[in-house]
Amino acid sequence: MPFVNAYVSEEDAKKYDLDNLWNKYRRFGTKMPELLKKFDVHQHAWCVDKERGYWLFNCGWVLNYDSPSGIPEPTNKQVFILHIDGQNIEFILETGRWKPSDLQAIGLEYANSFPIKIAWEIVSMNPSCLSTMSKAGLLTILKEALAVYKCSGLRDVESNEEALIRCNF
Repeated sequence: MPFVNAYVSEEDAKKYDLDNLWNKYRRFGTKMPELLKKFDVHQHAWCVDKERGYWLFNCGWVLNYDSPSGIPEPTNKQVFILHIDGQNIEFILETGRWKPSDLQAIGLEYANSFPIKIAWEIVSMNPSCLSTMSKAGLLTILKEALAVYKCSGLRDVESNEEALIRCNF
């Protein structure tokens, strides 16, 4: 079974301690589980491959704490956790623009039919490999998950339908 965007069962949310995983990266603002009450569906969302036991969880935007206003502001970087073989790999991914040459390579008419275009870039990866899998293997799985997650996962299906994504790694 390939990756799918899904809501997390209460059992899995507790098993993987997703509230605390989210809160670890969210030093400012509403914390979990309180934040879940603000969503239409009061559950965590992830991109999961149940057959292999892998999942990708977005922990939110990296915040700039040195903003001119003094209030933390989101950057164009997001924290993702890729869970493989019982271990969490932390990725900081940056959303960038497609290069004109990449858009031309797939056809401008086709590319322009998507209002949202995201090119994912890796800023950091920790750890960079597992004893059971190479870095290349991890990146292949991350690409599989991001191809399904796109830009918003299950929280914004409409934006995902309008999104063309590329992994620049």
